[in-house]
Amino acid sequence: MLQVNQIIEIDAKTFRVLWSGPHITVWIDIYDAGAFPFRQEIDELESLLASGDAEVLEDPFLEQTMTIVAAGSKAEAVRDRGWDIIGSIIGNPDVFDRDTRGSLILEVVENKKTTKQTIYRLLRRYWQRGLTKNALLPDYHKSGARGKKRIVRQKLGRPRTIMEGTGCLVTPDVERLFRISMEKVFLTEKQTSLRATHRNLIGLYKANFGITLPEELPTFRQFEYFYEREYRKSEVTKSRASNVNYDKDIRPLHGTSTAEVLGPGSRFQIDATIADIYLVSAMDKTKIVGRPVVYFIIDVFSRLVVGMYVGFEGPSYASAMLALANSVQDKVSYCKKLGVEIEERQWPSAGLADAVLADRGELLGSQIEALIERFNVRIENTAAYRGDAKGIVERYFRTIQEQFKPYVEGIVTGRIGKKRAGNDYRLDAVLTIEKFTEVILHGVLWHNQFRSLDQYDRDADMPDDMPSVPLLLWNWGLENRTGRLRSFPSDLVSISLLPQRSATVSNLGINIFGTFYTCQEALAEGWFERSNSNRPAKIKVAYDPRLVDQIFLFPDERKPAYWVCDLATRSRQYRGLSFWELWQKQRAQRKSQAKARVIADSTQADLEEKIAQIGKDAESLKPKTGISKMARIGEIRDNRHIEKQRERARTAINVPRQTQAKPAEVIPLKTEKPQPDYKFPDMLDTLFGEDQDDE
Repeated sequence: MLQVNQIIEIDAKTFRVLWSGPHITVWIDIYDAGAFPFRQEIDELESLLASGDAEVLEDPFLEQTMTIVAAGSKAEAVRDRGWDIIGSIIGNPDVFDRDTRGSLILEVVENKKTTKQTIYRLLRRYWQRGLTKNALLPDYHKSGARGKKRIVRQKLGRPRTIMEGTGCLVTPDVERLFRISMEKVFLTEKQTSLRATHRNLIGLYKANFGITLPEELPTFRQFEYFYEREYRKSEVTKSRASNVNYDKDIRPLHGTSTAEVLGPGSRFQIDATIADIYLVSAMDKTKIVGRPVVYFIIDVFSRLVVGMYVGFEGPSYASAMLALANSVQDKVSYCKKLGVEIEERQWPSAGLADAVLADRGELLGSQIEALIERFNVRIENTAAYRGDAKGIVERYFRTIQEQFKPYVEGIVTGRIGKKRAGNDYRLDAVLTIEKFTEVILHGVLWHNQFRSLDQYDRDADMPDDMPSVPLLLWNWGLENRTGRLRSFPSDLVSISLLPQRSATVSNLGINIFGTFYTCQEALAEGWFERSNSNRPAKIKVAYDPRLVDQIFLFPDERKPAYWVCDLATRSRQYRGLSFWELWQKQRAQRKSQAKARVIADSTQADLEEKIAQIGKDAESLKPKTGISKMARIGEIRDNRHIEKQRERARTAINVPRQTQAKPAEVIPLKTEKPQPDYKFPDMLDTLFGEDQDDE
């Protein structure tokens, strides 16, 4: 048996089933303006359906009959009035029969004071459009032919009453200029306004149609109407944004990061930002050292901060590795170094994730192979300029900075004041890198233990009495989900992830960045012996940018074994510094040395000029003698002796005697032995002797 209100298509005609019985069905052509219900054998209709000559379709009027009508609207009044007219007869099966339908309609005409044409029109609308009260709704949605073009023979719209002239007739040629202006000016990444685009159109219109009276030019309203009719808002938004900005800030989001992970440690997100604060040097607080870089590593499942780094190393592999090394470090000992006492339960994360999502560049390179091959960590890199792919860690940067900005000095506050009494926020800096790290650490501890994640998308199996707090989510995930966090020796992971470079080896030690190191293993190998030619010319070392005192040497690059090398005495001036401070100190020394070299070069020229002048003067006074060369050479020994005696007489210390009224009494010593000579001996002949040529 066919269902009432079903739509069936036969021979390109569409019918609606109005009534269905065991053998007979009643239907009507839904598109025939003069159609009436008629009967059809069900067996014949089912045979057509079985053979494929008839097809069941969707109701084309379904959208209209399902419309929610605004209360008090004109459409509601028209619908209710029609329903009041035919409502008494639509439930009577006799209305489908031609012989009995007439008497029913005449009765309605008398009772409702209406016409037969009105009743037939309402009945036909009711039958053709869905057998519901909303089928009687008027077609107001078709009024005005919204979205359809008119055939332009005269200017559309109401006539002008204030402005002179009749206005511009928007022909297809004018619309072509509209479209050119829209696509060349408005629909670009320059974000040109619609008003400015209209001004461009006016120039284009004049160039094509010649000099035109101002009142006959296309108006802004005509241009705006064309824009609203021809362009969808979504297309305009995409055209006026670059591909990068659209994907990052505008495109619709269809999923969440949490839905893609299984539990704690499934994926970490890592990112860096330059903090909005200026710091001072720990060695000299009068020196402003700039803005620090802050790295965070956040577990996607729980939003727990599992690693951090604060320093002056720019966003790069080196600083990213320090943050990753911190993620596997015991947090109790880490906090203790910063002067903060915690328990392990307050920050329990120590391990490597199954995957790490980072920006392109930071985790690209040969050294990251250690993380991939040794520790089986999957590295995922976002597309260029797609910070939105790491939305969790990106949002936390804003949160952490909002916490400390109201309470510390040196905060970046827009442009630096350059007018009278303008404030330069850089001069307000008071925090050192150590104190700022402590500020960030306290913020991280509060976030992990107490932050309420109101926008966290919870899974269905999470208990309702468990608030969305990172530490609680972390602990629940470890107990009830697949934990992907893996444990490795923290020192091995840390050293494997430290930045590496080649160092040279000489008898002075192991040289990296102009700084020398030694270690017991290298001494035992005899690397520093001056006559050793078997020492390696270069060796791979890892260094911690935060401290110069130690580096880690890999004697065999294929193995994780390492030697700890200490700063040599030769480089003792750098002890206790970070590598950033080392580079800063070396840079200052190079500047002073360069300045000294410039002075030395300029004064050396004066020195050479003086020496040359003395030589010239001596050359001019050279006497002419008739003595042979051999004779002159033979006199060297005697001449040297005479000159030495003359030098002694000239340079001898001669202290003038003090005159006394009465000479002092000389008391001889009571001894028979001769008195020794206490004069300072002449050691010149003993030390230097005479030249062999003098003999």
